[in-house]
This record gives sequence, structure tokens and C-alpha cells, in this order.
Amino acid sequence: MSLSGTAPLVSIILPTYNRAGVIGRAIQSVLDQTYPHWELIIVDDASTDQTAQIVQALHHPYVYYVRLPINCGHPSRPRNIGWLLARGVYIAYIDDDNAWRPNHLERLVTTTEAQPEAAGAYGGRRTHWPDGHYEDMVAADRNIDTGDGLHRRDLLELMPEMWTETNFTNEDLEFWGRLRHRHSVGLVRVDEVLSDYYSHDGNRYNMHWLNFRRYDRGYYRRLSDWLDDPTRWQSYADLTCQLGGRRMLDVGCGRGWTVRALRERGVAAWGVDPSPVSSQISIAQRYHLRGAADRLPFADATFDTVLCMDVLAHIPEPFVERSLRELVRVTRQHLVLAIDCSNPSREGHTTLRPREWWVAQC
Repeated sequence: MSLSGTAPLVSIILPTYNRAGVIGRAIQSVLDQTYPHWELIIVDDASTDQTAQIVQALHHPYVYYVRLPINCGHPSRPRNIGWLLARGVYIAYIDDDNAWRPNHLERLVTTTEAQPEAAGAYGGRRTHWPDGHYEDMVAADRNIDTGDGLHRRDLLELMPEMWTETNFTNEDLEFWGRLRHRHSVGLVRVDEVLSDYYSHDGNRYNMHWLNFRRYDRGYYRRLSDWLDDPTRWQSYADLTCQLGGRRMLDVGCGRGWTVRALRERGVAAWGVDPSPVSSQISIAQRYHLRGAADRLPFADATFDTVLCMDVLAHIPEPFVERSLRELVRVTRQHLVLAIDCSNPSREGHTTLRPREWWVAQC
């Protein structure tokens, strides 16, 4: 590679907690990097399994292990500790249950060095589903996962809060989005798969990221005829238009049927949904944003009407109040909610409460 003589050091931060069974894959993917100038800082969030023994058995001169005395319960704090300990020009992140392709660092560093005015760079990833299927995510409008990117270490003045602990489910989306928003140039995209993300029963995506419709792929496939029925969405759009709003937001819009139907009626409609499925993410692509209900990227009173059809039943209870506050904040006139608590066996429903409980939250 062309950077060998003066190649900058990259500090890699790997937070972990009780992942002795899989952390070896993440570490090995770092050891296999074609880019040689790195240090790996493993910040253990007080694991009680064999994580310490596995890491210490490596005896690698550039792998450093730090064990926190008490469990923080959130990967942001270990990442921040790693940031403060880092010595590199750049910082990269990898989760303990994921992996990098061998050229991950080489491509990101080379790209960033070629555009020194940028904050860093990020590449695409392959998401591996438990059933053996996978999806390559390289589109420019996709979310940046924790392990996708690399940034300059000297950004503390720009990012004084560093990684925040206020959003348990999508702190990586918030972190990279905040960095791109605040930096004048932002991050440079590398249009190729550089990392591997593994979805499994033990990761936070499956345990807590319930406002991301993790069952989208099967859900759309099984109900495609019903969901794609134009009369259903046209009828719903007719009812919605009776509210008289000219700017509408559909939160949890899925593929965007409502947005398309409203747009056909001349309404300035937008949709927001944090679905991880990037292929066929929306049938109203130009008017679709990725984001969670508890952190809407809009100014106060941006919309006349906000629609939230059933999505609240998919949000973990700690985020319900914040999601409702966000919906009200961006609404100028009408907030339309539909919450189905009648069928506990229905797919995806994990926050089931009676109507009175939801009214009290509002």
C-alpha cells in the first residue's frame, strides 16, 4: 500500500461484555488487517465470563485490555473511555460480535488521507441474518453502523459529548449523524462492503431495537398483496386529507404506501422509518428518511399532521414517552395514533398495554 512510510496510527476501540464465545472473531478480523499501523483497545464492561482470559492469552503487543470495575450497561461509555485512551490519528470502532474485511482500515485510511478536509470515512457492510440470508448495504442514504466508519481523533471540540448514553437503541445512528451534521465536509463514503454485521438472538438489535421492524423482510413477503393493495392506502389517504393538513409525516412508514398516496393528492408528505432493510426500503424513496420515533430529525412544528399507525406498539417502554414527546414536538395541529393492544400473539408486539395506559402516556 502507498501509505507505508508515514502511515498514521489507527486506534481501534472494541467494547465488550460477556461475549467470550464470539469476541475472537472480531479480534481476528483486526489482526488480519492489511493496514499494519493500528492499536486495539478492548474495554471490558465488567464481564463475568472468560473474556479476560481470551484476550490476555493473545500476548499481542498492540492489543490493550481495560476492564471496568462496574458494568455500565451501555457501550457508549466504554467507547468514550477508549477514545480518551487512544493515541492514533484516527479512531475506528468494532463491536465484539461483528467483523471487518481484511482491507477495511486500508480503504478507509487511504480514502481519508486523500481528502484531509473530511472528518473521516465509512464503508458498506454485509448484514447476516440468522436464517443464513445476507444483505449488502452500500447505498449512500443508508445508516452508518458502529463498525462502518473511521474518524479523526481530534474532534472533541466538535463532539464534546462524544458517544451519548441517552439513546440505548441507536446511539451509533445518532453519533455518526451528529458528526456529519456538525462537520463542514463530513464523512467520505467508500462504495464497497468492508465489514460484516451479524444479527443474532444475543445482540441488542434483536433484544432492544424493537422500534426497528426487524421482521420486515418476512412481514412484507407474507402480506405483500394486502400491503400493496392501492385501495387500502387510497382510502386511508382520503380520511387523512379530511384533516386539512398540507404537510404530513408518517412515522413508521414502512415502504411508504401512505406517503405515496398522500403525494398523489398534492400533500407534502414525508415518511420516517428506521427499518434496516435497504433494498426496496420505500416505494416513496425521495420522501423517505431513516430514523427512530424517539429522535425525529425535524424542527418544532414542522408538520401540520403526524401519523403514527401502530408503531408505538413496537417501541420498548423506556422510549415510549420520549417518542410521544417527539411526535407532539414536530406536530402543529393533529397527532393521529393507532395502537393495537388487542392481540398479544401478533408479530412484533412487545409493548402491550391497555388503552388507559397509553392515554396516560400522552
